Amino acid sequence: MNQLPLQRPIRCLNSDTRLSQNPQKFRQLLVTVCVLFAGLNMATTSPDAMAQARAAVKPGPEQKPTAKTPAAKFSGASFLNKAIRQPMLAERITKSFALIGQNVLEIRSRRQMNDSLHEFGVALKELRAGAPTPEIKDNYELLTQLFEEYQGIQTKPVNVANARELAEQNEELVWISQKGAMLIQAYAKSTRSDLISTAGDARTLTQRIAKLYLFRSWGVRGDVIAKDLKKALADYRTSINKLIASPENTDQIKSELALAETQWTFLQQAMERLNTNQTSKLELEFVSKSCDNILEVMERVTKLYEGLKV
Repeated sequence: MNQLPLQRPIRCLNSDTRLSQNPQKFRQLLVTVCVLFAGLNMATTSPDAMAQARAAVKPGPEQKPTAKTPAAKFSGASFLNKAIRQPMLAERITKSFALIGQNVLEIRSRRQMNDSLHEFGVALKELRAGAPTPEIKDNYELLTQLFEEYQGIQTKPVNVANARELAEQNEELVWISQKGAMLIQAYAKSTRSDLISTAGDARTLTQRIAKLYLFRSWGVRGDVIAKDLKKALADYRTSINKLIASPENTDQIKSELALAETQWTFLQQAMERLNTNQTSKLELEFVSKSCDNILEVMERVTKLYEGLKV
């Protein structure tokens, strides 16, 4: 497995005075970041590599719940689904900001952005409270620091300059959210948890793909957008193909995955049209809606995997 370096610094470790005033917590978070540097970035790593990374994060005996940890709140598959939903919400928030800034689906996008911010914050508190190991708890402590800064998106003027700043913050938020989900997936290791994680990755990529097309039309992260788009599209196909091939699929799951493939065809057509007119608001709307349609299907698929008796 190729190890790739973390490309974005975690700025809150350098700037947050609350951490510097609490040396013990600073050391704990620093250890977490060191682990993150050894991990794999979702934005630069294929689903197969992420699956290997998840398998490599094996909980040792010291990670088992004790009387001092809130293990009673850990609910396995549903907890994992909540964790793997966080990076999707992070992508969706920034995607919504880019839609508003380009006057595409503005009313819907503002509502979607605010709803996603609220859901992210509520789930983050639950993930911190129910973290089954100290390492996972530290990860969500760090994510909380990042989110406190990021959620100011609601009050920022919607313009290209702020979009560029938020793009970097978004990458950090997705990265740490994904790391937390990987740790939880490794802790709850099972066939079901692997399927939930893979479906969750596909769910996140629907929003990432839409966000990247919007960034391209707005001139944000133009130096890497083509590479990021190519990778996100390939990663989505890898995740979906893995799910389709799963022997654990019920007839209902197979039906939903077939629907996702139909929606994918519509998305491909919209992307082809957008590639010929990269700033077309109509085609940006079609791509965004198509990605949301796939997301709705993958939400159901992830929930069905959560309910599997395996």
